[in-house]
Amino acid sequence: MPHKMKNESNGLGVVITFSGIVKEGEIHKADEKLDSDKIFSKMRYQIWDFSKIKDIKVSFDELRYHAIKDSSVARKNPDKRIAIIVRKKSSSGLDNVFHAYEKAWRGYESETFTDIEAARKWARND
Repeated sequence: MPHKMKNESNGLGVVITFSGIVKEGEIHKADEKLDSDKIFSKMRYQIWDFSKIKDIKVSFDELRYHAIKDSSVARKNPDKRIAIIVRKKSSSGLDNVFHAYEKAWRGYESETFTDIEAARKWARND
């Protein structure tokens, strides 16, 4: 499962685009790369784009792990938002589980979208 990361032109966000089959651990690898980036503390949003994937094989445990981790790193960057772009057809519903975990563990504010422009607008708080 390949993914690409691209910093947004405003310097405040990043888009992570996935393709193929997203497997357990792949989201974790991308997240670790983001957390180690020196711009992390200035970042205001992340857009996780799953719109072009074939399938996703991620457990509730992995989603919970990310929410717990987000709750601790949110202290360093409390205003960051996470936008998730899902496939327009056959959404897995894992985004809703992630949002529930984020809320329960007091991580970042997160929302689901079906297109990148709506995600950007919300993430930038326009």
